[in-house]
Amino acid sequence: MHADHFQPEKIIAAGPSAKVYRGVETMTGRKVLIKALMEEHETVHPLDRERLQLLAPSLMQMRHPQIAGLITLLPREDEFALVSEFMPGKNARSFAAERQAAPNDLRALAVQLMHALLVGEHLRQPHGDPKPSNLIIADHPGGGLFLQVQDWGLSLARQSHPPETLWFRAPELHAGGPPTTQSDLFTAAGSLFCIATNTAPAQGTTVEEVMRDWQGFNASHVLSHLRPDLDPPLRDWMAWLLNLAPQQRPQSVAQALDVLMHSMHMGFHYMPQQAPVMAPGAQTTMLVAAVPTAVAVPVQSGAPKPKPVQPKSGPVRAVATLVEDVPVALAAKASSPSAAPKKSLSRRGAIAVVLNLAALTVIGFFVWPIVSGPAPRMEVSTAVSSDKPAAIATPLATADIPHAATAPSAAPVPVSAVTDGKVH
Repeated sequence: MHADHFQPEKIIAAGPSAKVYRGVETMTGRKVLIKALMEEHETVHPLDRERLQLLAPSLMQMRHPQIAGLITLLPREDEFALVSEFMPGKNARSFAAERQAAPNDLRALAVQLMHALLVGEHLRQPHGDPKPSNLIIADHPGGGLFLQVQDWGLSLARQSHPPETLWFRAPELHAGGPPTTQSDLFTAAGSLFCIATNTAPAQGTTVEEVMRDWQGFNASHVLSHLRPDLDPPLRDWMAWLLNLAPQQRPQSVAQALDVLMHSMHMGFHYMPQQAPVMAPGAQTTMLVAAVPTAVAVPVQSGAPKPKPVQPKSGPVRAVATLVEDVPVALAAKASSPSAAPKKSLSRRGAIAVVLNLAALTVIGFFVWPIVSGPAPRMEVSTAVSSDKPAAIATPLATADIPHAATAPSAAPVPVSAVTDGKVH
């Protein structure tokens, strides 16, 4: 697939080994994520391009609403890029810094993350690094939070790992072991801990420093102090996954998910939804679902606030979005050719009404004196205040004229016809 099939629109992140752009597929208009790799001399954590080309066929099989699927590679001499599915949102670290997930939302995110890892378990392809920056969280138009896992398997093409990977990496991987289901569960639980507390369980610049932090870490104890609103079963479940010994963690993602579901309220069922997307075509637009249920769009400060666009039928539910730009589709719709006939039609109708009224007025001016006959002469009182001229004296009301009741056809007397106390 030629590189011209995908065009970058806006840079949204700069990682340790790549620059990340929001782009568009030119043929379909759908939004995509373009990860342009840095050269080896530009970063200390480069990705092996040859290794990525070998991994690409198997990584393209990862398809699930909770997984940002790899679409294609763009291997060129001057630039090497990965193109994957795009979901607008914030990574887990940015999300935790701005919002505190409620207990129910944290449980829902944990269930979604387990279902994503379950796909890798079925295909025998662990993610390898489900750290917070690889988890994208968005408000779903259907309600609640939606989680999507990015960069599946890319850690296998990296020899030197950035600090964030070291903080959330399972101890057996630090010892040189390959990624497994148990290592994915450990990193996933560390990411959930970050979402819940906005802190990392362990930190350091070297493996030794990180492992010293892990040795003194008690997940259940720390969570009971930092998040006392979380129920004990959820805290114990996260502590179970964060056990330093792989054999003391769940032996499979399916087992971890089963225990998590049993600890939740009865009647809860995981219903996979389509990931929220941006409407294709326009560079700046709103967050929508597969079947749009909301169209409310926040705008940047200082920008004009557009009115929500409602569908022709069906209920409308307001949804907060994470799109930064102001939609220009609303203005384009107002100036589209389809709006011109309606405007022309309304002008023609107004002109027709005005012409009809003018014709009726002219006809009435000539016909009325013939039909009604000469009006009876009436004496008008000249008792006007001394400070007002007789020419602007107010005519007497009809009720004060004795024959007004028997002369319904008498025309109203204009003010300008009163002179010298008489009506001419």
